[in-house]
Amino acid sequence: MFIIVAPIFMVIMIGYLFGRKYAQSTAADKLINDYVLYVALPALLFLAIARADSSDLNQPGFIIATLSGIVVVYIIASYIAKAQRIDLPQSAILSMGACYGTTGYMGVPILLAVFGESAALPAAIATILHNIPAMMAVIISHDLCSATANGTRLSARQSLFKALRVTLTNPLTLSVIAGMIFVIFDLPLPAFLVSFCHFLGNAAGPTALFALGLGLARCHLWQQINPGVLRLVAPMVLLKLLIQPAITLLVAMLVFGLRSDNIWLIAAVVMAAQPIGAGVYVFASKYGSNQQVVSLAIIISLLMALFTLPLILQLFAGDTANLPLVGGLAL
Repeated sequence: MFIIVAPIFMVIMIGYLFGRKYAQSTAADKLINDYVLYVALPALLFLAIARADSSDLNQPGFIIATLSGIVVVYIIASYIAKAQRIDLPQSAILSMGACYGTTGYMGVPILLAVFGESAALPAAIATILHNIPAMMAVIISHDLCSATANGTRLSARQSLFKALRVTLTNPLTLSVIAGMIFVIFDLPLPAFLVSFCHFLGNAAGPTALFALGLGLARCHLWQQINPGVLRLVAPMVLLKLLIQPAITLLVAMLVFGLRSDNIWLIAAVVMAAQPIGAGVYVFASKYGSNQQVVSLAIIISLLMALFTLPLILQLFAGDTANLPLVGGLAL
């Protein structure tokens, strides 16, 4: 397992070293991130969904286990924030940080590197499941709770429409929706489109991991540490790296009876165990809420994930030798 996982983190390290050496290349950083977000990952996710059979998508245990981990952790984080006298809408950012991971930039590459093409479909679906709920919750919370301060209160219906528009126009979401259209209407995939998306998608993993390393190089960890910030960061990181995957695993196994050698269970747990995603900082900056806390939590969770993720992957390492076949792929 170490031999498989080590190159993944080595790519992150190369990105980090590159970022440290070329500290002024922030414009290039943005181009690389945009390529991953708008081109490579959408191509990979689209192909994973579009090539699936409709029966492959009937995975209620996977879907509910994934959403259970997200929702339960979001609620726990909200109560922790309230106990520290942080109410809505500010607490929504902290709750998002506790349940929103780097599923696209890190989760997808790791699953594909360790478990191969069999993990592509569950990884694609998990990416969307992790993106939509937390993003919508933050947008609606801020629309409904902070509108009175600027005198432009939105109705619940308007806020919901806005949240749906933001999440559904996300390039990762659009790519999955496009793939679903091919599955639902049983449309054949043209050979040139398969080749094109496969060619682009092959670059998604290494490029996304390299971009993560660049982002880590731009952070100044020690300048942000203080006791007040750590009181918020510690529970956020604990919930994200340990509690969320534990809840996901328990629901999948105890409620739905998924076995530990099932690629859908493995993908659900690995995706739940991803470090806090950079998208949380985007929302924190947009709403001017807890940027320092979120940025520090992202850095610490990523550093800790270098140890926790290999341990979680090792738990499943002995269970994946004889995975059943679904849709022509070894699952």
